[in-house]
Parts: sequence; C-alpha cells; structure tokens
Amino acid sequence: MARTQTERLREKTSERQFLYELERDFELAPATSRAVLDAAKQVLLSSGRNGGVREGQICVTAVSVDEPAGKPLGAMKKVGVVLTMDGGLEDLDVMARYGATRLRRLRLVRMAEEAVEQGGVLTQEDLARLVQTDVRTIRRDVAAIRGEGVWVPTRGMVKQMGRGQSHKAKIVELYLRGMTYSEIMRRARHSASAIKRYVESFGRVVVLWERGVRCAGEIGYVLGVSERLAEEYLELRERYWGEACRDRIDEIARQVRRILGPNGAEKGGS
Repeated sequence: MARTQTERLREKTSERQFLYELERDFELAPATSRAVLDAAKQVLLSSGRNGGVREGQICVTAVSVDEPAGKPLGAMKKVGVVLTMDGGLEDLDVMARYGATRLRRLRLVRMAEEAVEQGGVLTQEDLARLVQTDVRTIRRDVAAIRGEGVWVPTRGMVKQMGRGQSHKAKIVELYLRGMTYSEIMRRARHSASAIKRYVESFGRVVVLWERGVRCAGEIGYVLGVSERLAEEYLELRERYWGEACRDRIDEIARQVRRILGPNGAEKGGS
C-alpha cells in the first residue's frame, strides 16, 4: 500500500530519526523509544531552556507587549522572538487526525503565546504572513478558536482584555476536571504527546511548590518554562486543591517525582 503524504513527511523529521536509532542501535521497543523521545523533549526542548533556535523554529521581530495602543508603529519598541512554525511529529499527528485547518489554528495559538512569553506580541497581520494566508482567514480562525474557549493573544486582544489563560493551562485544567487524554484530544485537537507534556510540566511545578519553591520566576528558570506559564500552573494548583481534584494532582506529582532531583531540577541536568 502506498504511503500517504503525512506518513512520508514523518520519516523526514529528526524525531523519527531519533526513534529509528533507538530501535535499531539500542534495540528498544517502539513504545519505549517513544517514551524516551517524550522525556527528551520535556527536558531539552522546553521554552527558554537552551536559548537557541532549533529545527522548525524561526526568529522574527515583534512589537513589545508593553507598548500602549495608539502609538505610531515606527516609534514602538521591538523585540526579537523565536517562534515554532513546525512542531514536527506532533503537528503531523494533528494534521493526520484533524486536517490542515486545525493544524493552522494550532500553530496560530502556539506562535501567539510564544511571542507573549518572550515579551512580544503578534498582530493578525503577522500571523497571516507567518502561515502564508490572508488576514480574513486569520480573523475567522481566531473567532473559531475563541468559540472553543481558547484565548489567542494577538496585539488587539491583549490590549483590550489583558492576558488570558494560555492553551497549555486550559488543557491541564481539563485534565484536572477529570477528562481523559482521548477526550481532551477530541476537544482541544492536540496530540496525545503534547497533552502529556503539558500535564507533566504542571506536575513539575507542583513538586517544586511542595519543596518550598514558590516564586514563579524561579520555577520557570529551573524548569525551562516561561514565568507566565509557571504562574498559570500555580494558580491551577491553588484553584483545584480541593477534595475533588487533590487526588489527581497528587497522581500527577507522583509521576514526575522520580524524574526530578532533590532540588526539583532534572536528574543529570545542569
């Protein structure tokens, strides 16, 4: 049977090459190899961890998130941000399951949030240029995404409403409310590996909080996530630390305690 375009594209990713070498050179089972890949991505590819541009990313210039509305564009402060245009296997999983439109919308949310996490903010025109479409399509996409309860932090939205909840925190919240990975995948149109990574990141924040690290900035530095995301995860822990959700939070924390060292840093890390 002929391979589909998505299957052929999978074989050209660095992630698939990594899996191939684990299975061939180390004789690991496919499921074990995928678990190693997920762990490596959690440790090495977290936002802000290595500071460089990796495969699938691009450097762009954005207006500073602190600039007020009404100021001439030429007089506004600009910042450089690194955006993930291609998420590799995770993006291909979304493409295969939900189609090109859903993948474009996932990328819009991801790049808009990455910009804000780095002190910049994108306009709908910026997003249209990045995904090679027109602004009318971006407006329809943003409206559809907001209809699903997900906030897209474009410049107009940030200035009108402030900074809302990120899609990562939204997905973790759905898990804390008792939804399964399969249910979240259908609702949020994300891959299972992405959902797992967000939940594990939340668990790391919980474990650090238990060990006395309460500052979002310090947590973000240790775990390689943005201070804003660390704040959102701390807020979720406080909001859902009731009888109904405490067991689920404890379960998430137990799963990551064996990965973290005595100070909350990754074992074997810097």
